[in-house]
Amino acid sequence: LAQAGAAAGANFAPSPPPLPRPAGARAKVPRRRARAETEEAAAMLQANKANVVTDFHKSALEVRQMELDYYLMVFDKLSTISALLAGFASSALMVEIPRSSNPYLLTMFLLSTGSALGSNLLVVIVSTMCVMWGPGHALRGEDASYVDRAVFVLDSTKRGMEKFFTFGLICYFASSVLVVWLLFDFKGSVTISVIFLVMISWLYCKVVRIERHLLPKKMVSGQIKHHRVNNLGHLMGDATGTLQGHNVSASFASQI
Repeated sequence: LAQAGAAAGANFAPSPPPLPRPAGARAKVPRRRARAETEEAAAMLQANKANVVTDFHKSALEVRQMELDYYLMVFDKLSTISALLAGFASSALMVEIPRSSNPYLLTMFLLSTGSALGSNLLVVIVSTMCVMWGPGHALRGEDASYVDRAVFVLDSTKRGMEKFFTFGLICYFASSVLVVWLLFDFKGSVTISVIFLVMISWLYCKVVRIERHLLPKKMVSGQIKHHRVNNLGHLMGDATGTLQGHNVSASFASQI
């Protein structure tokens, strides 16, 4: 019994106290936790920077999209009106002119009518091509530079087509006046010519007034004319371009 009691007492004997940890081991746990929190904060900061740059370029592309829509609307209006004027000019070519007409007036009539028809047909064809191919070039390009190129081509083409449209309109009015002198008597020709000149003068004054009030003196483009962002990681200072590590700098905003 004594031996059994001694064995039972040995089994229930208190365990020795744990050995104290070294001071370095105690400091490792908070240090690891602080490092993990620092890495998480750095990752969030990188994500916020990437979000800022992405939103900026998204807004810039939205502005370029509005510019693209504006040019497409202009080409659509130009092609519609030019098609109408081309139809009128082609109808004027089918008018029967008396053989006894003045040959100089007849020559001027044919030149003005042919110029009106050719100029308006040119505007219709080029405008249709721009409307078809401009958005496709901007949409299916490799990067955002294709949008800038599409807007640039449409802008330069628009200026040329506006000149051809104005020339075709002037030729159409001249053709309308000349055909009157070829078909009617002197009194009727003078009356219709005066009405035409009054309407042309009124139209010119209206165009100049509207252009003066609505057309800005200096055009501002939405194109980013400085460094384009090809790689977000390189922009933020990460040489690997992967946005990993602690070598990301907040100075990227000065490079845009």
